[in-house]
Amino acid sequence: MTEASNRIAADIACLDVGKLRATLISTVWAHCDVWQSPGYSGVKKTEYSRDYIVKHHTLPCSYRETAFYLKDYRLLKEKLQDIIPETLYVRTRVDGTANVLVIADAYTPWFNLANPAMEDEALPLLTKLTKAKEQLHRFVETAQEWLAADRVIDLYGLDNLVLDRNHEVKYLDSFEVFFHRDILHFIHDVDDELENKINLSIKRLEYLTYLRDALNG
Repeated sequence: MTEASNRIAADIACLDVGKLRATLISTVWAHCDVWQSPGYSGVKKTEYSRDYIVKHHTLPCSYRETAFYLKDYRLLKEKLQDIIPETLYVRTRVDGTANVLVIADAYTPWFNLANPAMEDEALPLLTKLTKAKEQLHRFVETAQEWLAADRVIDLYGLDNLVLDRNHEVKYLDSFEVFFHRDILHFIHDVDDELENKINLSIKRLEYLTYLRDALNG
């Protein structure tokens, strides 16, 4: 792997990307590239050191959009608490254009919770994990409350809701984390992709509800 491939491939005003070690881990999230970083070169790691996720928007992002992202994050954090990684939203310039940068605690996905194809593994696994069961119950209960108000949490991304390596539930999305289902009733020409994302997110929430109920039964 070359030196260049260990660096964020963008000019970010608030980071010294030339000295920040980073590995590209995803380009499939909504409008952003995702990097994982252990920190700056030459900085000695300690027992308290940890990796971070750095996400930068690949499209220009206005101040108003950033405010919406931050508002959604605060709602997620308030309701879902430890399920949501600690995250900073930073207004900065990316490649010379006003944008937003996300820096969050890194958690490595270990098991995809929202994938119905994994049901045979999910139930016996979760049966043994007391904390994860409580977290799943809290996630489902909260997501159902939001759904009743036509706010659909984004479960379209396969790695949005996972068990991490510590066997704890984590929700890892940062941008556009909610769909608003009622918008489908007001748009004359409904975006098929948007409708599909909403419907699939609802189906995956139904599956998670089934898991929750099966574990409680």
